[in-house]
Amino acid sequence: MGLMRIPLLLILICCLALPAYSQDYKKEEAKAFFLNEHFEDALAVLKSADAQLRNDLEAQFIQAVCLYQVNQLQEAEAVLQRLSRQEGAYPECWLYLGKVSHAMNRFERAASYYKDYLRRLRPNHPNRSMVWDEIRRCATGMRVQYQRSDAYAENLGPGVNSAADEYAPIVSPNHADRLYFSARRKGNMGGLRNEYGMPDTRFGQYYADIYTCTAAAAGANWQNARSMGYLLNSTQHDMLLGFNPEGQVMYFYQGWRPGNGQILVDTFRNAAERTVSADVFEGPVSPAMGDEAPFFVNDTLIYFSSRRKGGFGGLDIYRTVWRDGSWSEPENLGEQINTPYDETTPFLARDQRTLYYSTNHPNFSVGGLDVVKSVYNQYAMLWTVPENLGSQINSAGDDAYFRVSNDGFTAYFSSSRKDGMGKRDIYAAHFKTFLPEMELPVPQLTAGKPMASRVQPSVLEQEGELAAQPAAEEMPVALPDIAVPQSGEEPEEPILPVAMGQPEAGDSAAVGLPAGAAVEEVWLTPFLGGNAAVGFTAEEKLQLDWMAEVMTASTDPYLVITAYVEAPSAIAGVQVYEAVRRAESAAQHLIDKGVGSGQVFVRGTLAEKGALPDGARTAIDFHFYEPLSSGGSAGDMAVVAKLAVEGHAINAPLLFKVQVASLSGAYKSSRLNGLPVVMVERQMDSPYYRYTVGGFESHSKADAYRAKLLSGDFSSAYVTAYVNGRRADQRLAEKHLSEFADLKHYIR
Repeated sequence: MGLMRIPLLLILICCLALPAYSQDYKKEEAKAFFLNEHFEDALAVLKSADAQLRNDLEAQFIQAVCLYQVNQLQEAEAVLQRLSRQEGAYPECWLYLGKVSHAMNRFERAASYYKDYLRRLRPNHPNRSMVWDEIRRCATGMRVQYQRSDAYAENLGPGVNSAADEYAPIVSPNHADRLYFSARRKGNMGGLRNEYGMPDTRFGQYYADIYTCTAAAAGANWQNARSMGYLLNSTQHDMLLGFNPEGQVMYFYQGWRPGNGQILVDTFRNAAERTVSADVFEGPVSPAMGDEAPFFVNDTLIYFSSRRKGGFGGLDIYRTVWRDGSWSEPENLGEQINTPYDETTPFLARDQRTLYYSTNHPNFSVGGLDVVKSVYNQYAMLWTVPENLGSQINSAGDDAYFRVSNDGFTAYFSSSRKDGMGKRDIYAAHFKTFLPEMELPVPQLTAGKPMASRVQPSVLEQEGELAAQPAAEEMPVALPDIAVPQSGEEPEEPILPVAMGQPEAGDSAAVGLPAGAAVEEVWLTPFLGGNAAVGFTAEEKLQLDWMAEVMTASTDPYLVITAYVEAPSAIAGVQVYEAVRRAESAAQHLIDKGVGSGQVFVRGTLAEKGALPDGARTAIDFHFYEPLSSGGSAGDMAVVAKLAVEGHAINAPLLFKVQVASLSGAYKSSRLNGLPVVMVERQMDSPYYRYTVGGFESHSKADAYRAKLLSGDFSSAYVTAYVNGRRADQRLAEKHLSEFADLKHYIR
């Protein structure tokens, strides 16, 4: 901490003996809490003795450091500034002034304070090397802060994070709306314990337990953080390490201290038969050897960090491969990745060439551990120079445990940045464009007997089975129920609740229907009226049930559901959000009937007053991204759409829009009011909502509008493209390039 201890003042006057004793006791009590990292308790003691300790430099310095530790940066800076002007001020005042400025990303000012601190140190002081590293990180920060980034970070909020320590998030391999993490917080199984594992209610710390949280089916904020209870947690440290790719096997660490525990494996048996097993690695990843943070790429490949002998210094990243019936000797990734500093928490992308990890090397870090990216060049057989992910992701704190979810747009990590809620918080990183390294897996680089088969579970089930089991009685795991259709619910010959034959004059064209197709057309009719709080009519449910049956019998169907609401007089972002919630209700009905959540895309947008048919205030229509056929032979029945709003911009075959925000709920600012073609969208297997504006037939017009927005309120606006209502990533855009030549500008 850099805390200097000075002898306590000698009190010689008898009449002041009692107040002096009280002052001495209070400060020593505060120091005891401080040294045991109970910073809030130390602050409370100092506040209770404010009058006695007002002129005590040491007590004030302890107060300033505690304020810094509990993220009260402005208050800490005020105390440190006052102390630095007093005669006999500790040199560490300038150190912590530097830390405060560093945490606020005021890199130049922080470097100046660090240099002031160095001037006050003797030439051989042990802190000099550490401070020079911080100055170098400030220089990296000054460079990185102007680096353009296509991502931003979002704190997952109070439904997940607290004033305690939350870290190591891992998204479920089977459920995009379920996240696991570790936390050291009140209520954990072991209570307060000292470093030796003995109960200590005064100065002890909570040991880590494994938690889970969910995003509601409608995409609300991450919430419902609950302990996994006795099924996984113990009185020791319990930390989730990962899953196998199928979500059938869970790996977690359990031990009294780092380096003094073991890696356990859970195979999701039912609670009555459930056991865990250890030592499945046969030695390659050993906490006793300084190994930590393993990432299970697949059943035959593990990346991990370690302090084992023979490395470059600090934590290094290694890999081990299952080959010929055993794990290979761990291989250090070499000097392109590892340095004399710490490299840890590796994540290898699906392409098995792109490596994300965290390092505190001053050349790549703006402060503490930063997330960087390196790509393996298989021809040169070298890793590229690590690239910092930018100041939108990294901070002056420790940013680590970075893992990209399978959607290729979202990553989760933990950070100790000082604008968070506590020690470390869980964050989501949102990328504006799809990360190409997260394309579907290439053929495996390693071969061998799968790890899951060596575990030898009695029943291999999905990861959701364990998460759905109750935890301790006081903290049950509450997860959303998924309704499964029971046999016999539907008639053998369902009634088609749709209009047959050609539409009347003025109706919409058949979306995606090939010209001249000799087929029987089934027209999906819009749902008129209603809101998110009102259920569907019997006729509407029949149509949804029939759609679900057709979709589950088809090959890779992709449905676009659009909800319209009349142009608002209030907040446009809230209005379109309420509209899309209605579309989500229809989507969830289909999902409950067996349609894949990745096959449904929902949108909410505004309609001019009077544009909706029959005087309705809301409407929902349905159309497929590509023609959907059903029936006895391919093509004898085509499912096409009757659109609720004729000529609406978002129904163009090719559309360019500008995304201005990605949130986990409603856009409550009025900044969208008055902007053209306000729309919110959500892929049903993602918890996030994307807000876009504008509707353009060409990329150049959309890009010009983006530039206009960038000069105003939307500093991260970027162009998006849609083909037949579906958002186009690079792969989809390339597929339609011959049909829509303007997509070449979007691809670039």
